[in-house]
Amino acid sequence: MSSLSDAITRGLPDASLGSVSPLHGLRRGSVRTIDLVAQSVAAVAPAGGLLILTGGLITRTGSFAFATLLLTAAAVILVALATSIFARRISAAGGIYTFVTKGIGPTAGIVTGVALLLGYGGVSIDTLRSAVHRLDAAFGGTERWAAGGLVPTLLTVGIGAAITAVIALGPKMSTRVMLVVEAVAVTALVALSITVFAASGWNLSGILPDIDAAPSLPSFAEGIGFALICFVGFESGAALGPESRRPLASVPRALVWTVAAVAAVYLFGMMAQLSAVADGGSARLLTDADLAASPWLDPLIHAVVAASWIACTLAFTNALVRLVFTMAREGVLPRALGRTSIRYATPHVAAVVVGASLIVGTLLLAGAGRTSLYRDVVHLAASMAFIIAYLAVCAAATPYLVRIEEFSLREAWPALLGTLVLAGVAVTETLAEAGDDPTALAVLVAIIAVTTVAHLLRVRSGSGLARRVGAYDTPVASDAISFPGAPPTRS
Repeated sequence: MSSLSDAITRGLPDASLGSVSPLHGLRRGSVRTIDLVAQSVAAVAPAGGLLILTGGLITRTGSFAFATLLLTAAAVILVALATSIFARRISAAGGIYTFVTKGIGPTAGIVTGVALLLGYGGVSIDTLRSAVHRLDAAFGGTERWAAGGLVPTLLTVGIGAAITAVIALGPKMSTRVMLVVEAVAVTALVALSITVFAASGWNLSGILPDIDAAPSLPSFAEGIGFALICFVGFESGAALGPESRRPLASVPRALVWTVAAVAAVYLFGMMAQLSAVADGGSARLLTDADLAASPWLDPLIHAVVAASWIACTLAFTNALVRLVFTMAREGVLPRALGRTSIRYATPHVAAVVVGASLIVGTLLLAGAGRTSLYRDVVHLAASMAFIIAYLAVCAAATPYLVRIEEFSLREAWPALLGTLVLAGVAVTETLAEAGDDPTALAVLVAIIAVTTVAHLLRVRSGSGLARRVGAYDTPVASDAISFPGAPPTRS
């Protein structure tokens, strides 16, 4: 009998590996690739994003809207490929936060982590509030639905509690809910785009940009930043990596598939709208005339988009829960948030705390008014926070490959190019926000800066925190068998 056969027969665990993973308590292999795709697609919320994107981008860049969207999709694909560099080697519930920490250290990691906390939280709050507004419109927008009223408050609490329960019961339940909702929503919006396209005679002339009416460089860059917002969240599927089957293969595949599919939906919708504009129609996907001609269409569209926003809230809250869970396991956040349910193998404590914060934050947003600083910070976090995170993960990929001695230009070029592109977008967006809303920008930067300094002081205090940051799922002794004469495993 060979040494390998003998080792298999005896089945002794490999003592050179640890007994538990840093992310122990999560159930490995409980979600499939389709669940990862559902998580990422729901976070992007292409149905709601399509309604926002078409009119907004045409208003900003005119005939260059399609070209702007195409370039934005290419930039997001670069970010997905850069993220995949880590996802092929690390299975982490912290997602981009963990990747950046492993790539360029705890300082950049905590900046990214705080940005993601603000970004995931801001989008969750904003989309839940948007869902309540859409339900208001679907049911007639009567006075009882006014901001601060009993019905929207009950809706906010009820939806928030349901989201918390679904997350606490396991990722498979939540991702399947997202998959069904987004499949219906996307199908409805694609059908609407086909209708608009057909009504305009499939006119493709509007896709070609008018060079004489080219937008200024700042406006063009601002358009890319605006379009980028409609892609944020695609990376959230990586947060379910430790719970997925063959995560080092399924997570990268899910990231790229999500970006490609969402980009196709957006580009087709934009083509339909530019076709309508070239035919003398409106830049909006749905016009008042359309709704007046079909009274049933208005509540139906509002209900579909409301469902899409709820799925989006669920997806971002799901990612936020696992980011909080990871930080708690590392000791960055209170360790109680890192506990998992024995029965459901989910971070139930983090889910309850995050769910309660979501409800409170949404109610505050509903009562804050349109001109409040809180509202401005929430909206800014939903865009700038992700630009920071995406820039950081692109910048971290190449140093990571060099450190593990696996660098090759063939693999690293998307990260290198993505770093340049995202740096340009970040500078442009920062300058634009500094001109439009400097107070909200200052508050966002202050939160990130203060938290980072406090974290660095803790790391240097000798508490052992530096050894724990960047936690990801690792093989344990029970995952491998002892092989006589094999060299010790390097950690």
